[in-house]
Parts: sequence; C-alpha cells; structure tokens
Amino acid sequence: MSKFYKNLWLLLSLALLISTSACKTYHLTDTEVTNLDTPDSYPEDEQIAQLIEPYRKEMEVEMNVVIGTLEEDLVKAKPNSNLGNWFCDILYDEANKMFFNEVDFTLQNYGGLRVPSISKGQLTVGKIYELMPFDNMLVAMDVEGKVLKQLLDGIARYGGWPISNNLTFTIVANRAEEILIKGEPFDISKTYRMAIPDYVANGGDSAEYLSEIPQENSGVFIRDIIVAHLESLQEEKQPITVDNSIRIKE
Repeated sequence: MSKFYKNLWLLLSLALLISTSACKTYHLTDTEVTNLDTPDSYPEDEQIAQLIEPYRKEMEVEMNVVIGTLEEDLVKAKPNSNLGNWFCDILYDEANKMFFNEVDFTLQNYGGLRVPSISKGQLTVGKIYELMPFDNMLVAMDVEGKVLKQLLDGIARYGGWPISNNLTFTIVANRAEEILIKGEPFDISKTYRMAIPDYVANGGDSAEYLSEIPQENSGVFIRDIIVAHLESLQEEKQPITVDNSIRIKE
C-alpha cells in the first residue's frame, strides 16, 4: 500500500498546485472538526475531481481490505478501556521489534485515538485509519525517573491515557501513585525507556518538557504499525486478542 499512497499524495499535491499559486506541507497532529453547510456557490472543481477519481476508487478498495476479526466491541474510555489496552499492547510488541534497545512500556495520548469504539466483526484497514488519522510516528525515549513521574502525574490529572500492560498506577489526588513498571516498584533514581507518539515526544498534550530529550524515531506512522501487526496475525492465522486488565486504578 505504501506505493499507492505515495502516488496518491503526489496526485493530490499536483491538484493543489493547479488550484492555488502556493502550497505548504503540514504535519497533522490533532484537529477539531466543525460541521458546516457547504454553500452552492462553491462547486466542485471538475478538473481536480477527474484527476483524482481513479485514485479515489483505488483508495476505497484498499481501505475496505479486511485485516482481522474482532471477537468483542472495543470501546474508548478513561481511565481504562479495552480499546486503549489493545492499541498500546500492539505498540509495545512492535516497538521491541523496531528499536535496538527494549522499551519498558508504551503509551498513547487519549485524544490521539479518534473513534469512540470499534464494533466486533471484520476489521478493515480503513477503520484503523479512522482510529489513527494523524501522521504520528512511534519514537523511543530514555527518560529520568523524575521526568517520567511528571508525565504520569499529567496523565493522572487528565483522568487516564491508554498504556501498555507492563505499566500500572493508581490515581490519588490527581497524582500517579503506586507505580509499577514490569512488576517492579517505580524508582525515581532510575532511567526508563518508553515508546510514545512523536506528537507527545515533541511536547504535545502539555508534555513540552519532553521536547528537549533525544528520541529514536522509528520512521513509521503508528497507524501503519497497527495495520502491519494485524496483517501479520492474519497471515499466521492467529486471532486478535484483547487484554481487559485494569492498569490505572482510581
């Protein structure tokens, strides 16, 4: 699919050049959507529509490819959810294949997951793109214990983020307490290695204190990591499993 989306991107860029005198490239990290009525005075550009139409049809085919079957509904919620657990556990498994040094845990900012639920049944590529539409990449970072505590306290104040199954804590007065990492009590004097979206690593979601820390970038979009993982399970005839364990207590 990478070749197809590269061609589609090139085509869309050409279309923008046709309709505008200048073009800028943006890295999308988050969005707020407002539905507005489109006035009839802004008709579709027929030249661009004709140019894109063959690729639109091909994209629809690609997005409808089934990459697995869910045995239960996945629902997004705070402080815990099976959708968040499932997502971060996949990132943890894949991070330890992609990065040279093993990571201790993974996490995903709550707002980065853009659908409230995924229904059980056939799971398509398009559904993963709806879940994670942003061009966020997975990065690994080594963080001192005091920095990690600051991050986890921020997650506690927010009410919880999706985290992988080797990180647990309890929210006490908007702070992260009773922290366990890989079953061991948190040690503020240690350095921990985590895999997170580059949006957060670069300071997003009030984590600006992370932006100066060196990061190892996988160079792969998170949504593509999830798709590749599911495709691999399908090829190996392995079921999609979901861990419903409680990771953040209140």
